[in-house]
Amino acid sequence: MSCWDVLERRARVARDAAAESLSEVRNKIAEQQTLLSRTQAICDQYQEKIVTMQSGVSHFGDLQLYRTSLKQMQNAVFQFQNQIRMFELDAAHRQRLLAAAELERQKYVKLIERDQRVAQALEARAEAKTLDELGTQLHHRRRKLA
Repeated sequence: MSCWDVLERRARVARDAAAESLSEVRNKIAEQQTLLSRTQAICDQYQEKIVTMQSGVSHFGDLQLYRTSLKQMQNAVFQFQNQIRMFELDAAHRQRLLAAAELERQKYVKLIERDQRVAQALEARAEAKTLDELGTQLHHRRRKLA
């Protein structure tokens, strides 16, 4: 096993770790988006309830409670959106790290392939040299026998 194999294995481990961390961040983004959509649906329900309460006769305390709850839900929506933006920035950073790790791994794979080609070329040259020597010896034996 050459040094390139060891370095390629380390680069593969680093790439896998980067991919795992990116996957975790993407899962967090999906979770936050789910929470955002649920919270947005609740906001829409509160707005509809406020509109129906304003058009009819209702208790002012109930209307005020829905308005307060709506503001809290809108604040939660804003926080979810900010959290998603932060996770997206983190995901972009981790994506760059993953790309760099993959590039590093590919570099070592190319070096391994180059070493294999060089070894094959050396082996082919050695084999050709051996065959040339055998051919020369056979030629000299034929001349002596003739």
